[in-house]
Amino acid sequence: MQAVSSDARRRGGSTSQTATRVLILLDELGLAVPASCDVEDAVTVVSSLIRLQKLDFWLRNPDYLADELLTEFESGRVTLDQIKPHVVRMLEGDAPQLHTYPMERYIYGAYEFIDDALAVLKLYGQIEHRRAADSGPMSRRDYFLLQKGRDTVAAMRTEIPELDWYVQQASAIGLIADAAQGASAKRRQYLQTEYAGTAHGDVIPSILDRVRERAVALKVMEG
Repeated sequence: MQAVSSDARRRGGSTSQTATRVLILLDELGLAVPASCDVEDAVTVVSSLIRLQKLDFWLRNPDYLADELLTEFESGRVTLDQIKPHVVRMLEGDAPQLHTYPMERYIYGAYEFIDDALAVLKLYGQIEHRRAADSGPMSRRDYFLLQKGRDTVAAMRTEIPELDWYVQQASAIGLIADAAQGASAKRRQYLQTEYAGTAHGDVIPSILDRVRERAVALKVMEG
């Protein structure tokens, strides 16, 4: 992904950058499509826009994702070998500054308007969405990656090596035990004091310094 200004970075980058992240999330972290699905050529599905937003927050905020990996390590759910390459990659050198795209906090946590990106992906036959129910607690949209979208991700990974960073980010998210559920991801993100304490409409601040200190204390990376 190309360099962007601070204002554009705060908005998550361009529409094409957001669309690219969505494709990677659907490809890497989408669940198997149920047999009852009537979406032609669907290969994966992410249930609800909330889950997409929560996954996107971790994808574009390496300090918060690294902290979740450290929590998984401390709990014994993952090994040092599993998380160390990711944590070091995300916290060392200029990586946080180059790859962080902050999000603002609203009523339901980290949020960004990604409808334009979703509309473009649907227009070009990369994704499809379905309303799970018209009303009530199941009133949500499920987002399906189509085979054409998967082919696009594969082609981009060959043509744009820099995208490997985001593929690795998605792989790291997959190490978090309850990342598959939007509600669980939201709850975990609210356990971060800085995240929860951010006023509505303000940018959720970095936690880079304390996460680096924690990684050193846990001997995941050198001081």
